[in-house]
Amino acid sequence: MTAVINSQTGKGYLVVDFTGEAAIGLQGNILNPEGVDLLITNSYQYIVTPSTAAATMNVGPGLTGADNSELHGAVPLDAVADTCWMGYHPAVTQDAALAVLWGAAEYLTFTTAAQSALPGVCKFYIQYIRLE
Repeated sequence: MTAVINSQTGKGYLVVDFTGEAAIGLQGNILNPEGVDLLITNSYQYIVTPSTAAATMNVGPGLTGADNSELHGAVPLDAVADTCWMGYHPAVTQDAALAVLWGAAEYLTFTTAAQSALPGVCKFYIQYIRLE
């Protein structure tokens, strides 16, 4: 697996280290680390090393292996190193349809499209609220 939980993770905050693979499609799954429903409040991507090809990635919660773009949709992996992307961020207006829920038994899935994600390295920072 190429997506692993970073040791900086704490309650309410998840850091995922991502290393791209040549295969297009599922790059990794992270099981909900808290074991309870989580309301995601925002997410960011930081590119450490860009991919050499024009790879894009979707990131979002769901069933293992399922493509989901609720947090990051078609975000480029070939941007310049030290580039930051804001993924999911709630709108100013009140709208339940904009909330992203990460179910207790769901995974955060990382899927690529278009081209190889090699030698891409990036970090994803995901903030959430435990719903207990």
